[in-house]
Amino acid sequence: MRRSARRGRRLHPARDWLASVVLLVLAFAVGLNCLPRRPTQLAAAIDLADPQRAGTGIAPAVFALRDSGAAVRFGNAELTAQGMIRVGFYDSLDPLLATATEAVSLPADARLLWFLASPQERQSLRDKAASLAVAVTASARDVVGSPEFAAHYRDRFMGVFQAGTRKAWQITQDNGAWRALLRSYEPIMRDLNARDIRPAIERHFRAVPVAMLTANAIGFIDPFRDHPWNMQPIENALKAAVQELRDHDVPERVFMRLMEAPQTIEFLRVFQDEFVKATMHDPALQGLLAEMAFDERFQPYVADALTRANDLGRAGPRLLVSLHGSKELNLVASTVVRTTVSGRPDRVVVFMNPAQRDEIAALDPSGVHALQRTDPLPGRK
Repeated sequence: MRRSARRGRRLHPARDWLASVVLLVLAFAVGLNCLPRRPTQLAAAIDLADPQRAGTGIAPAVFALRDSGAAVRFGNAELTAQGMIRVGFYDSLDPLLATATEAVSLPADARLLWFLASPQERQSLRDKAASLAVAVTASARDVVGSPEFAAHYRDRFMGVFQAGTRKAWQITQDNGAWRALLRSYEPIMRDLNARDIRPAIERHFRAVPVAMLTANAIGFIDPFRDHPWNMQPIENALKAAVQELRDHDVPERVFMRLMEAPQTIEFLRVFQDEFVKATMHDPALQGLLAEMAFDERFQPYVADALTRANDLGRAGPRLLVSLHGSKELNLVASTVVRTTVSGRPDRVVVFMNPAQRDEIAALDPSGVHALQRTDPLPGRK
């Protein structure tokens, strides 16, 4: 009886097996049909051109901004073989497309979180960053002015900076930057001499020969005695010429012309780069900074800065990752994380209204690329 019961439960007939297979195929087909298709392959997909893309990739996520500024995942994007951006929508008839008419591409890095944050969130971060900057400046001033710094660190820092200055000066002399600067000053000095210095000297020295003869007439009349030369007329003329140059601000104008010369700016840039390079790579400076960082005597001076840094460190990720007051991880943040981890300079397509586009462009005009449609949005002519 048990054998007959087991035989009754087995699917021996071929039609039972066939029916089971058909049911499985139908169930799989229905499930597959319920899954979203690849939006970029649908007939409603559109092509967009980004003339400023310059070889950057495109993130697969496409977002649209509601009137409140909140971003929602709206579709997928991919690059075509012709370099176009093909965008497919999850729902091409979604009413959101009636207002989000402007397609732009934004950098898919941390700037994207800043762009899509609300004005209140951005202002909150600005206020906290400004507060931190003020606190860091005050802490640095207090540390440098503290008796602990004066007693144990000031002379060592001065030695590091002096060594960096000497090394930068030697490099600018070796690479010819100093000699090039002096050669560039020759035309400027010739022009100033012809226009200001020489005329002033000529005016005041024109009467010097006669004055010298008058002042030293006794020496010419009485050649039998040794009379010292009276140089007062030359000294007076020189003083008058120098005073005239000062009255006409010639020294200041000479200095300003020399400082505004492109060669001066280039020399100062080279000197500054070499000084910073020599100083930052100096092991003595690195050791000093490390020693100060762990010096407990400076803790009272930097306590306020540390508090504000912790405040900004907590508020920044919370405000930017959960945009517009959301309590959950925003999809924009997940896109930024994936792009950052991959190391690719991708951009992301976002649809928004003209006012939102102008607001983001005001934050960073170079970061907003207006996309050109090669065909109208679905449902439009």
